[in-house]
Amino acid sequence: MGPTARPAGDIAHRDVPTCTLDDRLRDVRERVRAAAWETCIVVNEQRVVLGRLGRKAIASDADSSIKAAMTPGPSTVRPSISADALLERLRTRKLTSTLVTTPDGRLVGLVRRDELERATRDSVPIQGS
Repeated sequence: MGPTARPAGDIAHRDVPTCTLDDRLRDVRERVRAAAWETCIVVNEQRVVLGRLGRKAIASDADSSIKAAMTPGPSTVRPSISADALLERLRTRKLTSTLVTTPDGRLVGLVRRDELERATRDSVPIQGS
């Protein structure tokens, strides 16, 4: 199986930072920055995706609530979509990454377009975590 024939669920970064609506935005920013990420996924107690804190929210110093800072209901894909199909989707929609969730909305992880493109170009394995 080629590197981009694998399903998205196998290559998703499972270590993407998460937070809840009850977390303090200031604390979340510090944790996300320390982990060298630019995004944080807002989930509930069952890890169902509620929203996403993007680069702008993470870079800001504004002291608002998680709910006010997040983009609600981000687009997601299922774990079974092939990396090839996912790469085409990301290119078409001009996205740099997407979330992978189960059919009931539970977070599996995040897939980055640049990693898919590198794997396609260089025929190297895609590293999820």
